[in-house]
Amino acid sequence: MLLSLVYILPAATAPVHQGLQNQAADYPRRLLATQDLESIPKIGFREGTAIFHRIVLVEPKDGELLLKDPFSDKVWREATAGEKAVIGNSRYAVEAYGRPKDHTIMLTLDDGPDPRFTPEILDLLSKEGVPATFFPVGENIVKYPDIFRRVIREGHMVGNHTVSHIDFWAHDDATNRQQVIGADRLMLAADNYQTRLFRIPTGNPENNTLALLQAQQLGYIHVDMDLDTRDWEFAPGVPIPVPSLDGQGHVLLVHDAGGDRSATVKMLEAFIPMAKAQGYTFETMQSMLPDEFIPQHNVAAKVEDTATLAAMTTYLVTPNILLTWLFWFGIGSLTILTFLFVVLALINNGRQKRRRWDDVAEKDWPFVSVVLPVFNEELVVTKTLDALRASDYPRMEVVAINDGSTDGTLAVLRDYARTWPALRVIDQPNGGKSAASNQGIAQSRGEVIVTLDGDTLFEPQTVKMFARHFLAPRHGKEVGAVAGHVKVGNRRNLITAWQSLEYLSGICVTRMAEGLMGAISIVPGACAAWRREALVRAGGYSHDTLAEDADLTLSLQLLGYSIVQENEAIAWTEAPLTVKGLFKQRLRWTYGNIQTLYKHRKMLFNPKYGALGMLTMPYALISVLVPLIFMPLTVMVAIGSLVHGEWEAIAIFSAFVAATHMLISIVAILMVREKALHLLIVPIYRLIYEPLRAYVVFGSALLALRGTAVGWYKPERTNSVTLPTPTGLTVPAALPPLARADSLTLQDSL
Repeated sequence: MLLSLVYILPAATAPVHQGLQNQAADYPRRLLATQDLESIPKIGFREGTAIFHRIVLVEPKDGELLLKDPFSDKVWREATAGEKAVIGNSRYAVEAYGRPKDHTIMLTLDDGPDPRFTPEILDLLSKEGVPATFFPVGENIVKYPDIFRRVIREGHMVGNHTVSHIDFWAHDDATNRQQVIGADRLMLAADNYQTRLFRIPTGNPENNTLALLQAQQLGYIHVDMDLDTRDWEFAPGVPIPVPSLDGQGHVLLVHDAGGDRSATVKMLEAFIPMAKAQGYTFETMQSMLPDEFIPQHNVAAKVEDTATLAAMTTYLVTPNILLTWLFWFGIGSLTILTFLFVVLALINNGRQKRRRWDDVAEKDWPFVSVVLPVFNEELVVTKTLDALRASDYPRMEVVAINDGSTDGTLAVLRDYARTWPALRVIDQPNGGKSAASNQGIAQSRGEVIVTLDGDTLFEPQTVKMFARHFLAPRHGKEVGAVAGHVKVGNRRNLITAWQSLEYLSGICVTRMAEGLMGAISIVPGACAAWRREALVRAGGYSHDTLAEDADLTLSLQLLGYSIVQENEAIAWTEAPLTVKGLFKQRLRWTYGNIQTLYKHRKMLFNPKYGALGMLTMPYALISVLVPLIFMPLTVMVAIGSLVHGEWEAIAIFSAFVAATHMLISIVAILMVREKALHLLIVPIYRLIYEPLRAYVVFGSALLALRGTAVGWYKPERTNSVTLPTPTGLTVPAALPPLARADSLTLQDSL
């Protein structure tokens, strides 16, 4: 492969037409620099009617001035007396020469082919029996090779207009040369067509001397025009004036691409019959060309020509094909998954609401141990304990593990334990969240373990809603864990409002649907209940990943336990208030989930684990890999489309995604009776989600490649979580006056 590239690349960049002398790439620029570009002598120009242009070297000999080819020993002619006066002592001059015979029109079309307008123009030319000379852009040949081949098949002539319509003065010599050489190779590879006609993309050859001389060095003849319709200046829908004719021969310039050319087509429909009526005939450039410059058909393409076309196709066409495929795949998969998850979530939600729970005597409820690992939670832990103390569950203890806090957390916990016997406080050196949680589990007595974070407020019914699942009669798999419903309790700004909607849609629809399929992959440690026996069998929280709750959930699935979702087990948590905090939190989550997927990779695409192995886990993997691979490509193509005014597909896809998310959000809100104000976030949801996704995906990939460790991220606490009054949360009378006054703020949330 490497040897092939070593061979092909030099051949592909080599000139197709090799001159005899002065072939160094920098020669044209060096020659032009020998005199002031603003005062280059111009000869042969007569009111812009000459069609061909070239740079001529001036050589005095025997009292005459010889006009020579810079790239061979060929003398074209002697300068006339008038031309001698114009040339003076200049080393070179720009010469214009050649014009069509009277009553002849040479129609030329630039910048195509275009999938809409070039076929329309070809149909018109075929109907009128008019030949033309096309100067296509190489990029468009790559994109629309069939149209290019049709141009040649129908007898029209083709010239070189560079690969991407560049300004030669704005680029270096190597780029300029490859723009011309590349276009030539593309035509050879696309239809075995070889041409030595060239037209400067921005026109004006007498002032575009660099483009003129560099093309001339590569063996091309420059073709200009003398009748310019300037159709590119007219806005869509504005009629283009039909050029008037004077009996002389003319080269007419129009464009078949580069914008809306409907008016150009209309103008040609009027111009062609008018010209014929005035006795004009239409020809290609052939009658004016020396034999060596007449384009050749059926020239065998070489490996380097085919390689050039393949490379340009990969660059220009493949991304659009991929984007189109991703567009329809995205819409299709999003539609199917949305419909599937919404239906499954509604079914599961209906089942839960219809389910009847038998009354259980207080003595029969399982003893529950609430494990609360904390690290530097002085500001918020009192409020968390107050919420737990207000629980309506009859048989429970709270085991708080101080994981080496450096603030006053330990003192707060010990003071609180003096007034609440159900609270036990354990102090240990800092070992991380997993170690603290495992210590709490080991020191607890309950057959059911409930976990939460230091900033999380449980509603009074939450523990009981958890515990009832462990009392239910066994049907099939034994319940190993119950996932609760986490809500954002500090909806203070756009960032937290966005997270609140994300939590609602993710939990109430996605996890409810996964629960029906037995495919829940994450039981959030901030609001969860676990069967002690299952925890012991799984070895507790692992230190292997940063997503310890996801890791433990999959471990329970491996052991054959079922995982269920309980929307009535509600916890209010403190979400990051800043973009920086949000990004840091999600980077940890994403990196941890990647670690978890890798650790449990044997479950991926394994039908033994049902929808978990065949749907949930693969989807989690795809949600990382697809953006990692295609997001940069999609962004580049999308930006390119917008720059070219092609925004319709992007708008349609964005509207479809927003509508889909609106449906999910409405279903989620109805399920848990949340406020409809959440729907105001839907239109701007992606504006936050997409930059966040890009950051966490690429950040996680970079961390994985570096092998960088990421610690237990704990956001800055602001003590901003509030509980809504409809929960009926009350402050127990036994609490100290200070705790009652300051630790619980009861007000409506967003």
